[in-house]
Amino acid sequence: MRERILIVDDESDICFVLKSVLCDNGYFVDSYDDPLIALEKFKPDFYNLAILDIKMPELDGFALYRKIKRLDIKVKICFLTAGEMYHSLDSDISSSIPTNYLIRKPIENEELVTRINEIIRHKITE
Repeated sequence: MRERILIVDDESDICFVLKSVLCDNGYFVDSYDDPLIALEKFKPDFYNLAILDIKMPELDGFALYRKIKRLDIKVKICFLTAGEMYHSLDSDISSSIPTNYLIRKPIENEELVTRINEIIRHKITE
């Protein structure tokens, strides 16, 4: 069975590129450029991984993380971050997310696939 990934980034071009790259590498991907719609459409026990942009309007990646985890404790979460946002994780989230679950934008396609493969295979308890 193909691994299922949810991508949420308010920049639709980033959603498109990430989805294209990951689909081309065998993943099933849903992507949304609106975090509120992503939350509304979220399916518990469906996704293996959610990739969330940190800085989004209306509902930032941290708030979306908390809401998704209330719906599905098993889904792995990684964050997309611009360089200046890299060290701004609040303590309750950063203590439960391994640092390799932070992906800096921009990222090369090969590196993205390598990182996602590592995260999907990594066994953790969040």
